[in-house]
Amino acid sequence: MTDSTASARRGPLVPFDDDIVATVADRTDADPDRLRTLLRRHQQSARELPGIDNLVYEWRRYLPHDPVVARTDEAFHCVVLPEVWADFADTLDIDDADFERLLAVHDRQARRAAETRGESTEPFDGATPMILTRE
Repeated sequence: MTDSTASARRGPLVPFDDDIVATVADRTDADPDRLRTLLRRHQQSARELPGIDNLVYEWRRYLPHDPVVARTDEAFHCVVLPEVWADFADTLDIDDADFERLLAVHDRQARRAAETRGESTEPFDGATPMILTRE
């Protein structure tokens, strides 16, 4: 399978490493497939709002800081206010455990991606990272 075929098959989960999802699922006694479904639901929810690009544009206008830490071909790597994540949790109608799982996957993935790019993970310290798959 080529990289582009694998990317297309994974869709909104392209920027998320399987081992990170599996580790978070294992450490939180969750089913990895259920966690992947939750990640897909979150990405779909962001798409159903004004769309990923428009959502990031709005955040840049209204948040007290530029939320975009990195922009890759696959995703926006952002740091958002806890209230932004809370809004998504409400929209997704998820419990606290699933909310914490989502936060953990996004945090771990954002840090790994920064390290892979040779960048500091400091922007994610004490913050709430959110990765949004680009359309």
